[in-house]
Amino acid sequence: MRRASLICALWLALWLAQAGAEPLTLCYHYGCDRSSTIDLPADALIWMAGRLRQADDAGAERAALQDVALAFYQIAAQTLPLAEDRGDNHEDDRILGRMDCIDHTHNLHQLLALLQSLHLLRYHQPAADAFRAPWLFNEHHAATVQDIDTGDVWVVDGWFRDFGAPPVVVPLALWKEGFSP
Repeated sequence: MRRASLICALWLALWLAQAGAEPLTLCYHYGCDRSSTIDLPADALIWMAGRLRQADDAGAERAALQDVALAFYQIAAQTLPLAEDRGDNHEDDRILGRMDCIDHTHNLHQLLALLQSLHLLRYHQPAADAFRAPWLFNEHHAATVQDIDTGDVWVVDGWFRDFGAPPVVVPLALWKEGFSP
């Protein structure tokens, strides 16, 4: 059994290396004012693939997506000034790597599209970005995934929390009602 797992891991590593994932464009500084590209290292892609493959249902895959998104941001912060970002848009006005909901939506959408292109999502597919405006001046955006079996849409929102915390994943209907953790 152990040999089969090793062979599978080696095959996956070769496949991901040959897939030659395009560099991902990440943005920051509110409203995607600044952007840069990053390459996810092969070992990070292998870890992400392994974490997602551990999921045996849609709920477990959503939990894995939180871990994968957190790892994605940690990798990006090695070359981009994102580590000082604060949740919401509070107390980070002067920080170079600050991100608003538009930045987070763009970045998480890029990650989800990459995972989809590598066939690493089994229970979800990226869906249209979500938007809410409970008051005219308080609009909010987030990335989403759709459960393949049920059609339910889930929001993947990294904006609420400080850097180093995983994004929240909640049903779209709850998020549209003004959800805030």
